[in-house]
Amino acid sequence: MKKKVLIIFKAQWDWNKFIINKISKFYNVKYIYLDAINKNYSNTIDEINNIIKEEKIDTVFFDVDYQKFINFYFIEKIINVKKVMMTFDNYERHVLNMITACSCHLVLTDIISALKYKEIGISAFNWFLESDGSFYKDMKLDKKIDVLFFGKINKDRKDYINFLENNGLKVKIVGNNVKNYVNDENLVRMINESKIVINFTKTTWKKLSNFQGQNIFQNQYQLKGRVIQTGLCNTACVTEYAPHHDLLYKSDELLQFTNKEECLDILKNLLNNEEDLINYTKKFSDKTRNNYEDSKSFQKVYNFLEKTSLSNQTIIKKNLEKVPYWYKRICAKQILLRDLKISTILQSFSNFREISIITKTSNIFTILLIFLETGINFIYYSILNTLRAKGSGKNRYTDEL
Repeated sequence: MKKKVLIIFKAQWDWNKFIINKISKFYNVKYIYLDAINKNYSNTIDEINNIIKEEKIDTVFFDVDYQKFINFYFIEKIINVKKVMMTFDNYERHVLNMITACSCHLVLTDIISALKYKEIGISAFNWFLESDGSFYKDMKLDKKIDVLFFGKINKDRKDYINFLENNGLKVKIVGNNVKNYVNDENLVRMINESKIVINFTKTTWKKLSNFQGQNIFQNQYQLKGRVIQTGLCNTACVTEYAPHHDLLYKSDELLQFTNKEECLDILKNLLNNEEDLINYTKKFSDKTRNNYEDSKSFQKVYNFLEKTSLSNQTIIKKNLEKVPYWYKRICAKQILLRDLKISTILQSFSNFREISIITKTSNIFTILLIFLETGINFIYYSILNTLRAKGSGKNRYTDEL
């Protein structure tokens, strides 16, 4: 009989289904959306702990990306379960996340971030969002599209595609959030109908939002799910460079480019040599299916959690010598803002007790600063949140060209 787990999502996004389906292969899954719980910080924690007790939950998976109040102190108060932190945007959030992760038994993240967590003694595994082999699969369709790109088009990517087309290649573009949109089912079909999918890895927002690189660098190179989706569909992928690829594939298993000319040469060589394309597609797809499909990759996560006891988390937490002021300050604000409005102002006073708990080991100067800011925020945001609609999280995928 499968054990029961709880997934705590920040909001109801379309891609949650991939996480639910992935974990459901190994567990009996229950999930909740935090934006649907209209309670303050303490009462939200009480509701989650009641669910855990009533449903006999074994493990809780926490969706932490851009979440307003799932922090170290919140996770600490979720009791009698194994705890897993899920992040797909660790490239921006690592400085924050590595402290939050000390309250968990395991972190699920990208391949490079997993190594960063292991550096400080936190267990971590690489994982992918869209890696369900029962959904992304070889449909044995005729390959009538030479080159496909699916995803967002920005100026940099458009320059690449224009260069390819000006040099005789045909590139089909779908899924630009504004036009040429296709749903997931049709996307799988189009990947299957393509000889090659081209993947771009450079971030698209012309600035970095992580603490170290903020307003200093324009771009960084990310691991994209297109690679895995394409390989599972038995289609070749040619990708822009990203350091993650070297940890996941050998150089002949995934071909990379660093400029337009390299991209053009690789694509033309494959399209003009059918046998080379067939051999490369097989090598790339076999590696993807055998190593990164859900039933294979998540098995390692399941095996780890089966061998993990609740006491293991205490060992991880011991390496956290102190929680820095800036993290406590962020957490105090997150705790306060949970469901803070003029109409809920009386029950929100209980949040001051939670803030006093996170500051009790701090020096007097830190305590005074946090409570001074908390008092100002209490007045300001109780008015602001009464006047404005509550958002459901960060979404930067509406950027224009």
